[in-house]
Amino acid sequence: MDRRRLAVILAGAAAFVNLYAPQSLLPLLQEWMGHNAALAGLIVSSGTLGVAIAAPFAGLLADRYGRRRVIVSAAFLVVIPALFIPLAQNAAQLIVARFIEGLFLPGIFAVTVAYANDEWPRAESRAITALYVAGTIGGGFCGRFLSGFVAEFAGWRWGFLALALTQLLLASVIRAWLPVERHRVRSDAPAWSGMLALLRKPELRGAYATGFALLFALVGGFTYVTLRLAAAPFNLGPTALSAIFAVYLVGMLATPFSGRLLNRYGHARVLVMAWAMAVTGLWLTLIPAVAVVAFGLCLFSGGLFFAQTTATSFVAEAAGPARAAAVGMYVTCYYAGGSAGGVLPAPVWTHAGWPGVVVLLTLAGVLSSTIGWRSFRLAAATKKEPVFEVGGEAP
Repeated sequence: MDRRRLAVILAGAAAFVNLYAPQSLLPLLQEWMGHNAALAGLIVSSGTLGVAIAAPFAGLLADRYGRRRVIVSAAFLVVIPALFIPLAQNAAQLIVARFIEGLFLPGIFAVTVAYANDEWPRAESRAITALYVAGTIGGGFCGRFLSGFVAEFAGWRWGFLALALTQLLLASVIRAWLPVERHRVRSDAPAWSGMLALLRKPELRGAYATGFALLFALVGGFTYVTLRLAAAPFNLGPTALSAIFAVYLVGMLATPFSGRLLNRYGHARVLVMAWAMAVTGLWLTLIPAVAVVAFGLCLFSGGLFFAQTTATSFVAEAAGPARAAAVGMYVTCYYAGGSAGGVLPAPVWTHAGWPGVVVLLTLAGVLSSTIGWRSFRLAAATKKEPVFEVGGEAP
């Protein structure tokens, strides 16, 4: 595998190594700031809220000034708030630092997807997007596991410091390995008019709503299943909780093959299949056995990662020249869903426990599948979604 592809994978890892890491530390953070499920969820959601606000602007900057420049700059800028998080003296300071961290992250992942779709032919770019998503999965797992493992022995502050140093290392490698784009499409359209033009496309509006429900389910699921596993009858500690996120590795291994599925079946069918897989796994987590819960989370996360590859590649293909701005708008809706997923299930958790959260996330899956099916089929009907034979290059 050449360095350019590896750099795309590492960009995915750099975008997610910090973003969800607090999930494995929530029991420790709750003990530090008082047992408050909504406040614990806000520590996760503050980062995704920053992402949601900044994402469309990152795309517009990349369309105007270049993909690589924005990706590399953002990867280094994330290190600054990451270094301040371990110094937080109260929950408010930690939440603010996480929010600032989230403001920089779209410069990595929203722009990397556009970079991949510009630099490789369309049939191959789907496979590259799948590799990027695999990188995000690996980064998400490593962030959770590293922070949880370090926190088990040295406390949560050292766990966050380990993440900041990891981010610095990834940024340095991306800067060395990611080449300047060869097929840059410069856009000088005014920012707001460009966004409004994207929102006027019904197929993109549907994809944005689909993305909202996707991350709502992923963040809600893994935030509140962590609280469940930390309580009786499981009583898992920080290291064991972080090890649960090894289920992400299954998704990392399987997701690169989603490029082949998309080329054969198209976006609409793959989205529905992916959500069916995710919901099946979600309901398996109701069985009170760690092994079954872990297997269910494998299906849940794997299905959602397939769905994420599907929606992301669709937006990049359907947007036309303003890919980075379109993906940035998608990321805004996606992470708005993630912010809601960290907080809105809190009252459901309080009154109905994990079964109530499972029902809520299942409803999100039904909504996402329905809207996505209609939007992706609309694009296919207007010949905006070409379907390729599987004879192309493998991921």
